[in-house]
Amino acid sequence: MLVQKYDAAALAEGLESLLEDPTFDPETLDHSTRRRLSEAARKLSLATEAPGDTVHRIAHSSFQLPLALIGVETGLFDVLSGLHGATTTNAELAEKTAVNPSLLKRLLRYYQAFGIVSQPDDDLYGANNITRALVTLGGRSALPFIHSTIAPAINALPSFLREEKDKETGSPSSAADLTDAARLPWHRGQGTSEPAFAWIGARPAVLGHFMGWMAGQRDGLPTFLDAAGLDFAAEFAAGAADDTPVFVDVGGSRGHQCAALRRRHPALPGRVVLQDLPASVARAREDPLPGLERVELLAHDFFTPQPLRGARAYYLRNILHDWPADKCVEILRNIVPAMTAESRILVDEMILPEKGTPWRAAQQDFIMGACVAAQERSYGEWVALFDRAGLRIERMVKYTEELSDYLIVLVPK
Repeated sequence: MLVQKYDAAALAEGLESLLEDPTFDPETLDHSTRRRLSEAARKLSLATEAPGDTVHRIAHSSFQLPLALIGVETGLFDVLSGLHGATTTNAELAEKTAVNPSLLKRLLRYYQAFGIVSQPDDDLYGANNITRALVTLGGRSALPFIHSTIAPAINALPSFLREEKDKETGSPSSAADLTDAARLPWHRGQGTSEPAFAWIGARPAVLGHFMGWMAGQRDGLPTFLDAAGLDFAAEFAAGAADDTPVFVDVGGSRGHQCAALRRRHPALPGRVVLQDLPASVARAREDPLPGLERVELLAHDFFTPQPLRGARAYYLRNILHDWPADKCVEILRNIVPAMTAESRILVDEMILPEKGTPWRAAQQDFIMGACVAAQERSYGEWVALFDRAGLRIERMVKYTEELSDYLIVLVPK
């Protein structure tokens, strides 16, 4: 006979009381506890969901992005977040946002139903943690970028896979595995023959949203500098002369990692160098991040040989997941000749577990496949790729649970 370990009704009552308790503030929880609580609640919600609710949730999941985008573009979420815990009415919000009051009421009804805003009483609305997240740089950049750029490619996946079949056998075509960079859901969804990065780069508004999203997408998460057992200064900069490149951020965009390294280790000896294409370097120079004052900026295309010889660390963060395996091998092989005995390549990427892949990592894998014929990779896939480039893993350290991020330290074989 099975024993009921938990009293479900008591558990539900306890959770309801917790959520209604004004003193409960998840911001005061440590990162690990907050993540565990959030994941447990998410899995409990899915495990107890009624079949009809499951169908409605999945069938209507595409509603949330465009409706939330309206809240960003009208300034509604900014107004609510600017109340700093106070509440306001539909009429006051309509006046401040210039949104039709009738439409605004319907939007607010939707937002409170999905937890995007708080509604403590009739016609009283305020911000919550989700509202505030959507007005950060990452939030206000991600929503328009994903809506206009990524969503069309993902929405094109079903028709793409239906049609990418051999006409005689009905077997999937060579493009159906999302590795043909010239034939992807991206092209179908956007109605273009241009590669994704070229298309984005030719549209300043889209590029601005992309850059903002890249800057903010990991807000609140640890970085490679937080990896347990890693002391960058001791391991990679010991004995470095003033002219020794100790950290070269290959394809580092605006230099967030370089700036973070300088802030974390203000007395770090040697040179910290940001490398990217000329346009990205120009943007970093025109609008420098705090901490970039002691960082060198160098225009460099990572599909050409690495010009800085003997760096202690050549760092690639979320570079290889943007490219198919052949291109990844080319990128890595361009670094190897510049390495000396003290050099290491640091690859900062997800390693997908064979079981229990985090949801954020799983959806990121489909973005890479649908848009750029690339992928997130498992341990075995990384080992095979590094082997082709003449490299082996010296050590690797996991530093996030949410994305299964690792710092992978490589040396020549």
